[in-house]
Amino acid sequence: NGKNISSSYYIKEGDEIELWDMEERAPLPYDMPIKIIFEDDSLAVVFKPAGLPTSGNFYRTLENAIQGKLANSLNNPLKWPKPVHRLDSPTSGLVIIAKSIHARIELGNMLQNRMIKKTYCALLIGKIEKDVRIDFQLEGKDSITELSVIEYKESLNNNHITKVLMKPITGRTHQLRKHAALIKHPIIGDAEYGEKGNVLLHKGLFLCAVKLKFKHPLTKEEINIEIEPPKKFDKLMEREFVRFMKYKNE
Repeated sequence: NGKNISSSYYIKEGDEIELWDMEERAPLPYDMPIKIIFEDDSLAVVFKPAGLPTSGNFYRTLENAIQGKLANSLNNPLKWPKPVHRLDSPTSGLVIIAKSIHARIELGNMLQNRMIKKTYCALLIGKIEKDVRIDFQLEGKDSITELSVIEYKESLNNNHITKVLMKPITGRTHQLRKHAALIKHPIIGDAEYGEKGNVLLHKGLFLCAVKLKFKHPLTKEEINIEIEPPKKFDKLMEREFVRFMKYKNE
């Protein structure tokens, strides 16, 4: 009705409502190679390198790095492609990018309702011989992670290293990293929740989002995308095993 009102005002029949759309500033493209795993008119799935923030008030982000690298959607496009979810900066792996308004809304709803299934590969300190369901509350909220053992090998520095798949049933902040630390098998390279001795110079965090499973927001077709973890995972396990065999009796 031509007046500014507070959020406590009750709208009545006949009221005239005027909404102002805040103008978003287009991100500045960041020149960095980004591997595109999947792309169609609605969305894309890309690989986020370790050490790159997904988005935020930075210039060097995945959101900025994908600008100009994806084809524009032909059906109700967003002003620019946007990540649907985030990975921690030190975590590498698969990220879904929405290209259309419809995809962003639908994928956002799926994410909120835990309909986007994610699987991570990690290297943990110590020997884990069987699959584990981790159920520890984080910040007072139920938090569940399913852990499946792939293999373990002897390590000179850590006795053993175990390669696992981790599936977050819930989605708490730093859930996988916290849960791994809580079961006394922190992720190698985790400077925040692990131990000082497991941070390897220039090697980063050994955690990668390797699988995504979700329904396409437009066609409803089930999409399954899977990649191999970075080569550094197997290289570290093999290097540690060789060192163990060489020096175990010294």
